[in-house]
Amino acid sequence: MPIKHAFTFFFNLLFAFFIYGKVVNIVVHIVSISVLMIFVIWLNYEISKNNKLSNKVKDEFWKRESKSNQTRKADISNLDYISIPYDKLPMEDNPDQTINSYRDTILSHSDKKILNLNSFSNTELKLKYGVSNLKLLIEYDNNYTVLVSFLHKWGELLYMKGYNREALAVLEAALDCKTDVHKTFELLAEIYRSQGSHDKLNLLIDKISSVHIHDKEILLSKIQEPKDSN
Repeated sequence: MPIKHAFTFFFNLLFAFFIYGKVVNIVVHIVSISVLMIFVIWLNYEISKNNKLSNKVKDEFWKRESKSNQTRKADISNLDYISIPYDKLPMEDNPDQTINSYRDTILSHSDKKILNLNSFSNTELKLKYGVSNLKLLIEYDNNYTVLVSFLHKWGELLYMKGYNREALAVLEAALDCKTDVHKTFELLAEIYRSQGSHDKLNLLIDKISSVHIHDKEILLSKIQEPKDSN
């Protein structure tokens, strides 16, 4: 009898473990399925929300675009056009023909209208000045891009060739032309620092802080870091 009871107890125990394992597996599956369903519901909600936001942004854009295409032509004769300070630039011929070519490119802009419109989208320009002015404004903005790009190239090459005074004149003229070229500010800071012109360096930093330049904080950190480490 004791052996029979022990066998029965052992059999019941195994059966209980078997049933318990099945129950645990079922519970695990139910929990997994529940979690998956919750995730799917959440994902569908986020997708739906993002689609609504995306559609709202698209609708607002097309409304603004439609309105801009109906905006009347405005007077653009009194905009903040940029004048090139030719009297400050080194216009004499240089033995380096590349330097001369950069100078000639700047000279070719003497009769062109120049505007820095980098902070405006085409839609904003049309809304502000009228759709019929857009082509001209894009042209004036392209003139600005060429101007500040070649002023930097000119000044940089002069500096590399050892024409420090001329390089400084060109790069400071770029400031007068409201350049937004990061490398121009960085090279000017390098020249001012090498000359011990800390007042000019501080003025340069103040100028960067007060004008619209893309990634201004990154530019300031590049210019200020060497100064602060001294």
